[in-house]
Amino acid sequence: MRALARGTKSEWMSRPLAGSAVALFRALANQGVTAALPDALKKRIRMTNVLSVFGAFLMAASVPFDAVEAPRWMVIEDILGTFAYLGFPLLNRAGHLRLSRLLCLVVSDLIVLGNVAMLGPASGTQMVFFALAVAPFALYELRDRLAIGLGVAFPVVCFIAGSGGWLARFQHTPPGFHAGTYYAYSAAVTLAILIFCVYRTSHANRVAEEALREDIARRERAERELETHRMSALHAAKMAALGEMSGNIAHEVNNPVAAILLRAQRLRMLGEEGRLDAAKVAKAAGEIEGTAHRIARIVDALRSFARDGRNSPLQPESVSAIIRETVDLCAQRFVQRAIELRVDDVSDDLRIDCRRVQVSQILLNLLANAHDAVEPVANRWVRIEASARDSEVAIAVSDSGAGVPAELQSRIMEPFFTTKGIGKGTGLGLSVSKGLAEGLGGRLEFDASSPATRFILTLRRAEEVRR
Repeated sequence: MRALARGTKSEWMSRPLAGSAVALFRALANQGVTAALPDALKKRIRMTNVLSVFGAFLMAASVPFDAVEAPRWMVIEDILGTFAYLGFPLLNRAGHLRLSRLLCLVVSDLIVLGNVAMLGPASGTQMVFFALAVAPFALYELRDRLAIGLGVAFPVVCFIAGSGGWLARFQHTPPGFHAGTYYAYSAAVTLAILIFCVYRTSHANRVAEEALREDIARRERAERELETHRMSALHAAKMAALGEMSGNIAHEVNNPVAAILLRAQRLRMLGEEGRLDAAKVAKAAGEIEGTAHRIARIVDALRSFARDGRNSPLQPESVSAIIRETVDLCAQRFVQRAIELRVDDVSDDLRIDCRRVQVSQILLNLLANAHDAVEPVANRWVRIEASARDSEVAIAVSDSGAGVPAELQSRIMEPFFTTKGIGKGTGLGLSVSKGLAEGLGGRLEFDASSPATRFILTLRRAEEVRR
């Protein structure tokens, strides 16, 4: 039990120590990293700091070995090298980002070069230059060709100099020096540096890939939210248009219903008086039938407008039919305000590739804006015209309103921008209409060259008509 208790206590004490070591390592690795720096530079700074800490660890770990196998000056070198490596993260913290990387490479090469010169090629210390030739790729971007080139060339030259015996005159090994033991040690250090560089580079790449995937996922979420908001704005604009039309549609339906009621009452009175004849009945029935067809046409147009056509495929549609249905929905509103609504003749053969509901919504928005624009003026008229131009069809809505000031013409298509008074406009009509037109492969433009206020909806002409 006592042994178990001791083990448990040892475990309990090691956990805070391990946690403190990890926290210290992370703090050193992030020296000099600020939010304002580019992600690529942050990665290189962290890599410099991590390699510096690893270098300090290797130098400190070499002290016991060098105290036995190497001259005493190498122990001093190990201690000084440890403090030098720990100073590079502090240089990063002070903002000397380039200097820290440069010194990390230069100091590493000089330490190894001194070992090669003093211990000779038999010690194998020149092998460490292989690992140091890899380090520049971890510390610099590939576009930093000069830095990488010099960082690779210097250890390669040092390796050649050390292996070729050019530094033999500086060699001074102590009595009892075992070159084979140091050779194995040098090989182990070389392998450790290579593995560490590859591991940290792979780790940094993995972190960068995860950040990239997270950024892509965040952008996809933002795009989905944007699409949701766009659909909400589209729905809001449609509901606003339906709200504006509701009173007019009720009037459009009530009038023919009242006419049907009067004709039915007349027929009943004629029947009670015994004055019915076939001609009068046929005439009244024809009038009732025509009035009922008018109601049906209004209801069909309203049902078509309210339908969700976002996912419907593009298909050839008659321009005249779309204009007629749209006008049926709002004609009474123009009559009530004594506004002349001029609809030019459009050939029934003129067709466009579109979603019928969306074109109707665009035209209804343009007509609603034109209605509000001409209401304050004396000469009130709104005109709809359509014309074919090769592969396109242009539907224009003009009005006799005061027009759009030149300084506002570039902004009228922006979301939530409106020239109407408070409570009279959402600022969504034109921006939503522009988006719908572009979604159909067309465009909605303000015609600044027209003397009257004029908007042009341009859509692709149906292929079957062009052939």
